[in-house]
Formats: sequence, C-alpha cells, structure tokens
Amino acid sequence: MKGKIAMDMWRPGRALLLSSLQTRIVFALLTCALFTFMPHAYANQDSESVSTAHTKIRLPNVHPGRDAVYAHAKQLLTEALLVTQADYGTFEFVVSSQESPQRRQLRNLEHDLLDITWSVTSSDREAYFLPIRIPIMAGLFGKRVLLINSEDKRFSKDVDLTSLRKFRAVLGYDWPDTTIFRKAGIPVLETTYRASFKMVSERFADMFPRSVMEVVEEINNKDLSKGLVVEDSIVISYPSPIFFFVGSNNQQLATRITEGLLQLLKNHRFQQLLQEHKGYQQSLLLLKGRTVINIDNPLLSIESKKAIENFLPLFTPAEIMFDSFSPDNDISDDGIVENNSRAKNLL
Repeated sequence: MKGKIAMDMWRPGRALLLSSLQTRIVFALLTCALFTFMPHAYANQDSESVSTAHTKIRLPNVHPGRDAVYAHAKQLLTEALLVTQADYGTFEFVVSSQESPQRRQLRNLEHDLLDITWSVTSSDREAYFLPIRIPIMAGLFGKRVLLINSEDKRFSKDVDLTSLRKFRAVLGYDWPDTTIFRKAGIPVLETTYRASFKMVSERFADMFPRSVMEVVEEINNKDLSKGLVVEDSIVISYPSPIFFFVGSNNQQLATRITEGLLQLLKNHRFQQLLQEHKGYQQSLLLLKGRTVINIDNPLLSIESKKAIENFLPLFTPAEIMFDSFSPDNDISDDGIVENNSRAKNLL
C-alpha cells in the first residue's frame, strides 16, 4: 500500500537553509557542548603558553580505494586546526607508516597509537571515543549502491526490500553497516575489505554495498574491481554520518576540532570544500534516477540523530536526503521510495 509522507524540514529549499545558517550554527554549538564535550577547560590558558604551543597529531595512513575521501578529511581537519591556531598553537601531522583498515585504526586510537581518525558512527564507538558530532561527508556514506558480478542480471528498478532480502551482501568485520543490514533482514557475509570484492566476483556473495562517495574510485581500481560493475538501478539509504573521533582522554583536541569546524561552517568554507570534492560531485550524478530503498539505522545515539538534524541541511541538497520524505514521494510497505521529480530535477 502506498501513501504520502510529508517532509517536516527544509521544504523551501537551499535558500531558506542558508538564510538560517547563523541560527543553526548557534544551536549546533550548544548541542556539541551539551552532548559531546565537557566545558572548555582551556579558555583561560596563559597567552604566552598558547603562542608557543605546538602539537603533533598522529593520523592513520590512507586505506586502499579511499584516497579521495582520505584527502578530503585531511584537508578539512587541516583547515579546522589552522583557524584555531591563535587559541591553541601550531600543529603538525605525523602519518602512520602503514595503511590500516578501519578496525585497526580504532584499536590504535584506543591504545594511544593515533590521536584522531574518522569513521561512520555508532553508539558503541561513541562510548569508547570522543566523537566530534559534525558530519564531514554530508551523510553520503549512508547512500549505498551495489557492486555486483558483471554477469549478474537479477537486479533492476523493481527490486524492493523484500526481494533484496533474498540476496547476500558482503561487508567488513565489525562495520556498523554489517549490523544495519542484518537488522533490515538482509543476509551478510563478513570478511575483510579487500576480500569483499573477490567474494562477489567469484559469486560467494551477491553484492558489496558501497558508499556513493567511494565506489567510483573503487570501480576504477582494476585490481580491486575485476569482474565487478556498479549496479545502476537502486540505492540503499540509511542515516550514517562520518565523524572525527579522538581518544577518550583527548578533550582539548576534541574541543579544538569542534571549534574549528564550526568556524568553517559559519564562513561557508566547510560547504565549499565539500562541493569542490570530486567524490561529492560524482555522488550526485551516481544517485540520478535510482529507486531508493530506505532501511533503519538502529545504532545511532540520540546525540548523533540531533547532529544529523542540525548539520546536514547546511551542506546537503534536501532532495538527496532520502531519509526524510517530501509529499511527492510514494512509499510502499517495503520501504521503497519511487523516483520522484524533485530528485530527478536536481540530479
């Protein structure tokens, strides 16, 4: 049965969103203060000690297939630190000598071998580390297209959540996405990042759901994507912001990054960096004309839901925020959203 669901937010479009930027930034700052960090313990630092402060910040190395995402996160972090130098001092990055998957990065953060990383969030991750609850990739890691075997003809625009549950996805060990897909009733085979591509190409699994921000780079990497294509009919959508994370005892760095990102949002540099990012531009094109299948993300904390609500409208076109629906979206009992004219016109 299909029905109409009204979208509660940002219906008037980006002009209204931008006009309310100051109000949202103020509210977002209060949200960060209330839900993410303790009060700023460093506001009264001696001016001389601040001017001579120099901080070495240990970063993970780039993960194969994610060069563009890594470069964007590093540039955003760099500019957030630069705009706060007057208050916190100079800095330099020390990049890990070895590439490491997400799980190892988080383990290194836990054991004080890294100072910061970035990852899709979950309640568990937020319990172990300090999240900077400002989405850095416009929520596009929750917009998943499928890498499938190049000879697989079973997918089409008629695929809905019910039929999708007959396919088996492959996802990484300990990825939040693994739990999200299983909670939606979609079978998941867990393996490593690199092995996931091979599992689909050799038909041990049917699909490898990939963010629209990273799949183009991955499909162009012939070592990873041999025998695979990007399925061109559907996108699986769920709220899944990427946050910067620092160690649970690194309050000063967390506060500094928060203040820097808020400044970049206020002067629109944050939005500019995102819009200039090639992966973001490719994402908009990749979403064009697809049927949207919405699933829930049961792993989000209340604070992260507030962050999505407060921040995403500042730099994401309303028409691609599939997790909220406008009156011209037709929604079935299976959670499928038919292609609507507003999204088509935008993309």
